[in-house]
Amino acid sequence: MTELLKFQGLVAGYGQITVLKNLNLTVNSGEIVALVGANGAGKSTLLNTISGILPVRSGNISFDKKDLKGMRASKIARLGLRHVPEGRRVFAELSVEDNLRLGAYGLGRSEFEAGLDPIYKMFPRLVERRNQLAGTMSGGEQQMLAICRALISKPRLLMLDEPSMGLAPLVVAEIFRLIKHMRNELGIGILLVEQNARAALRIADRACVMSLGKFELEGTGQQLLRNPAVAEAFLGGNRPPVAQAV
Repeated sequence: MTELLKFQGLVAGYGQITVLKNLNLTVNSGEIVALVGANGAGKSTLLNTISGILPVRSGNISFDKKDLKGMRASKIARLGLRHVPEGRRVFAELSVEDNLRLGAYGLGRSEFEAGLDPIYKMFPRLVERRNQLAGTMSGGEQQMLAICRALISKPRLLMLDEPSMGLAPLVVAEIFRLIKHMRNELGIGILLVEQNARAALRIADRACVMSLGKFELEGTGQQLLRNPAVAEAFLGGNRPPVAQAV
């Protein structure tokens, strides 16, 4: 595996409020690193800082050994680091294929068309809806489109913010199968923020429990699944999962 994302002593926040407090982490190619924690822990703030939406106050952050501090979000995306934010945020009044075309911004027409085939093979449902307005699709289909819009540019690292939020269990299972496919078959590094902690930890190579802007616990996904404190806080104690998500 190749080291892709690395940050050390990362501090960031909003206005006078410091949210991220001295965070250290690496994410390699072909691995899933999951971030779990309560609402307000700073997980989305971390993704926004990495992708250049929020400025870094102090610390170091790099992608593929390139310094990201002060770099514009558009340039960071062109380096091969893509961010799928919470809430899908598809362009509702554009077709499925036009949404994908926007994800391929910066690619030539031939590159875009070549990239469509593997996307449509991965999600045949999008082929059927390629001319449909994105806003008329179900929530699960919109989430698939949002992920595929990021994938079409062939990123090396993908950051996913709450991809299962508000989706039915069967759709959640499909989303998690896609995440595993991206790691296992495409070799993409994935930084996953996910409210479904059990499902996230099940597929994660490594994971961090985040609280009040700090990483409180770190380990493999399986280690954190077996940790009593994590089980009590995020997994409902020792109760079995309601549905198998992966």
